[in-house]
Amino acid sequence: MKKVVTAFLLLILLSPAAFPQQNQRELRRRNAVTRRPIEDVVLGFYISQFQQVADVSDEVFAKVLPFLRQFIQERFEITNRRRHALNQIQTLVQRKDSDEEIKRAIQEIDNADSDLQANQKKFLFNIDPFLSPRQQARVRMFQVMSDQRIRQMLDRIQNSGNRQAIPPER
Repeated sequence: MKKVVTAFLLLILLSPAAFPQQNQRELRRRNAVTRRPIEDVVLGFYISQFQQVADVSDEVFAKVLPFLRQFIQERFEITNRRRHALNQIQTLVQRKDSDEEIKRAIQEIDNADSDLQANQKKFLFNIDPFLSPRQQARVRMFQVMSDQRIRQMLDRIQNSGNRQAIPPER
């Protein structure tokens, strides 16, 4: 039930019907404004599912929760950096900028990828002492499953938003 409510909230917050057709600049501005509610929904999803999936007590969950919040917040920050670098590379390639500028942008993506991995390791390092090996395994399976679900939901929303923003060809 919580999954349905979370998905419903995510769909409502990002529904393309809630936004009129806009040009690309306005669309980017809107995405920047809605990013915070997206983060809140994703965090809410992780929090609502974590305790149930990992099968942890309220006491353990209270100890893990600050690490979970930090992990999600840092992950969004790193992902935003990575997305910005990818957009920069796309622009640099389209404008046929110098190889040096492209190499710098590639390095930014590689750094963001390393930071994502380090954030994951730090999160698991911080919470594993509170968990049994079985719970640790459940957390790792939960992360893979939830990442796939969230990515699918966001892709669907983003794709429907792009179809709404781009007028049909005649």
